[in-house]
Amino acid sequence: MSKFLLFLILTMSAFVSAANQDVLIGSGEWSPYAGAKLKGLGFLNDVVTIAFEQEGITAKFEFKPWARIEVETGNGYFLASPGWSIQEDRKAQYLFSKKPIIVSRSVFIERTDSQFDWKIMSDLKQFTIGSNRADYYVKALTEIGVKVQELNEYPQGIKMLIAKRFDAFIVNEAVGRKLMRDLSAEEQAKIQIHPLAYDENFSFLMFSKNYPNVEAFVEKYDSGFDKMQKSGLYQTMVQDLYKGKYD
Repeated sequence: MSKFLLFLILTMSAFVSAANQDVLIGSGEWSPYAGAKLKGLGFLNDVVTIAFEQEGITAKFEFKPWARIEVETGNGYFLASPGWSIQEDRKAQYLFSKKPIIVSRSVFIERTDSQFDWKIMSDLKQFTIGSNRADYYVKALTEIGVKVQELNEYPQGIKMLIAKRFDAFIVNEAVGRKLMRDLSAEEQAKIQIHPLAYDENFSFLMFSKNYPNVEAFVEKYDSGFDKMQKSGLYQTMVQDLYKGKYD
């Protein structure tokens, strides 16, 4: 048997074994993107589920704190986890989907009666910005001299913004819009999203290099995701995300 033929047989065997089976996906809570009680388990998990379904694979989910999810994905307990950025220090342990599950914006929520405005990063130094302490904004803004008030919970940030405890609250746009929908009509009228986004975020499906046959699963997911985009299903799901259908 030629080496090339052997290679083809092994490759095809990997793809066959990757289909028609269950895989375990790790997720934390991050509404409306991920949550055990959300529609479709949240937008990110819904996309992952459907992408694998396109290829005959059933995705099952376990919910744990995000820090544990990262560790247990790395050691191969989970095949993958959604919502991660590609960073150099992760490339040794993980593979990533070809395309991001979502490209989202980070935005500032401000009071409608405030003087908050900015065009370049240095403009932010005159303001106090609220941020969830777990988000990367805290370090990024502090390093350029912006005063940041750290918070434990996202809803706390919105309440403190309305109470004028700081000038603006920085948050992922879909998360922020969900927080705003949870407010009373009177509270909603007091705040708005500033039109200039802070940055864009590329959130990928992160795969464990220690999971058996992982390369075949990456290709299967990528293929399923491409099918979702070509059919228009993915675009509809993104619209649903921002309309609040994953709350």
